[in-house]
Amino acid sequence: MTDQDHHITPEAMKILTSYPNIFGPGPWPVSKTMLGWGFTCGDGWYPILDRLFADIDRIRGEDGLKKLEVVQLKQKLGGLRVYVRGGNERVQTRLRQAEEEAFFICEGCGGPSLGIGDRDGYLTTLCDPCAISAKNRSA
Repeated sequence: MTDQDHHITPEAMKILTSYPNIFGPGPWPVSKTMLGWGFTCGDGWYPILDRLFADIDRIRGEDGLKKLEVVQLKQKLGGLRVYVRGGNERVQTRLRQAEEEAFFICEGCGGPSLGIGDRDGYLTTLCDPCAISAKNRSA
């Protein structure tokens, strides 16, 4: 890991380097891309993301998409947000599917969630044990 990508967790780095056609070869310096901050969501969503990017990479190849780039990935208002530049309707449909799937998966552990909930003024998608754990860490 270089000084430029020190914000990227090893788990996120594995996904970034697995799909160079949609993330580029790296490094991902924060001065040039929001990906330099890594994936600003919990590890529980990483399996969703890995499947998403495998599908997007396949769609990119099947549809001959030359310009397709993931520019940011984060949790916002309790939901998964993936921002891309380029793509087509198939890519947009797959992005929406992943975002909808994440509504019912705990961002913390990857287990089932009851959906977005208000946790002390912050909207999150956590299961009860992860919400309790997060509350204890912030106390």
